[in-house]
Amino acid sequence: MRRVKVILAKEWSEALRIKMVLFSVAFLPLFMTGFATYLIWQGRALPPEAQAALLNTALMYFFILPVVIPLSIAAYSIVGEKEQGTLEPLLATPVRDWELFLGKALGPVIPGLILSWAAFGLFLAASAVILKGIPAGVLSLPWLLSIFALAPFLALFAVFVTMIVSSRTTDVRAAYQFSSLAILPALIPLFVYIGRLTAVNLVFVGIEAGIVIPLDAVTFGIAVRLFRREEILTRWK
Repeated sequence: MRRVKVILAKEWSEALRIKMVLFSVAFLPLFMTGFATYLIWQGRALPPEAQAALLNTALMYFFILPVVIPLSIAAYSIVGEKEQGTLEPLLATPVRDWELFLGKALGPVIPGLILSWAAFGLFLAASAVILKGIPAGVLSLPWLLSIFALAPFLALFAVFVTMIVSSRTTDVRAAYQFSSLAILPALIPLFVYIGRLTAVNLVFVGIEAGIVIPLDAVTFGIAVRLFRREEILTRWK
C-alpha cells in the first residue's frame, strides 16, 4: 500500500493545480446544497408529513453527489496527464498496474466523499434551523446506509468506468462524456423513489449493494486487464 499512498498524494497535488477541476469539484456540492436548502425553505409552511416527504426527496441529491463529484478528476486521471506530459515518468516506474489504478481511483473518490458528507451535514443543519428540527423518521437507517455505506461503492464503480474510458481515449472531453454513463446505477434509486415503486428500505439497499459491490470487483479487474502502459507510452500522440 505504500506505492498506492504515493500515487494518491501525487493525484491530489496534480488536481490542486488544475483550476477547472477545482472549480467543478467545489461548485457542485455548493450548488446542490443550496438548491436542496431552497426546496426546504419553500416548503417550510407545509404540514409535517409533507415536509418529511420533501426532505426525503432532497436527500437523494446527497446520495448521487459522491458519484458525480469524482468524475471530473477521474476523467483527467490518465488522458489529461498524458496531454500534460506528467504520465510517462509514472508509467516508467516499477509500480504495478493494479497499484496505479487503485491509487488513481482513490484520488477522486476520497475528496468526493468528504465533500459530499460535509455538504450533507451542512444541509441537515440548515434544514433543522428552517424546519425547527428534522421531521421524525426521515434520517432512517436505510437512508444513512445509502449515503455513508453504499454511496462509496457507487463512487468507486463510476471512477473505475471513467478510468477505463480515460485509458482508452486521447481526449479529456470525450472521456468525461462517455464516463457520465457510469452514474446510472446511482440514478436507479432516484427513479424508483420518484416513481413511488417502493420505499427506501433495508431490502432495497441490500439488493443494490449486492449488485454494486461485485460489479466494483469485476470492473476493477477489467480496468487493470485493459490497461496497456506500453501502448500509452509509445502510441499516444
